Amino acid sequence: MNYGSTYGAEGNLINENDVKSDSSTYFDWKTFSEVWLLDSRLEVIMLVSVLLNGMAAGIIFIFSNTVMPSLATLDPAVGINIMNTINGLIVNPLFIIAFFGGLISAYPAIKMWKNPNDFSMAARYYGITTTLVFFFGEFMVTCTQNVPRNNALLAVDPESESGVKYWEDDFLISWVAW
Repeated sequence: MNYGSTYGAEGNLINENDVKSDSSTYFDWKTFSEVWLLDSRLEVIMLVSVLLNGMAAGIIFIFSNTVMPSLATLDPAVGINIMNTINGLIVNPLFIIAFFGGLISAYPAIKMWKNPNDFSMAARYYGITTTLVFFFGEFMVTCTQNVPRNNALLAVDPESESGVKYWEDDFLISWVAW
């Protein structure tokens, strides 16, 4: 079957001739680039960055849309304890890669900007804009707004009046605002 490839009936993008008869594995850059329409490793990095940016956006969305409103419905002491538990569990290698990995777009953006004759003006602006939006809109907001609030929440006594006040009047409102 051809499944829409531009190749004829004799095969598609990956055919029997591309498979080695011994059981060794290899990476076929040519086939990969043809299937994904990628012309360079910089484009691969930008594609990975886009995927990681999407994952980060999903994490932010689910927290803002579901997790935080759900915690707000709970008794303050329970909500504080659950949020502190989440904050302790979420910082792990997989989360760090998914949430901050989009910053790898900085490499191709800088490379494109330093070599203006090799890349179109549009590509250069898309690369730098993507990196700056991610850096200021996700990375900096997380580091300067959400993490300090998470640390302050960790320091409060969930049973105290001041802890409940911080939870209800500051944390729940301002955490999602960013």
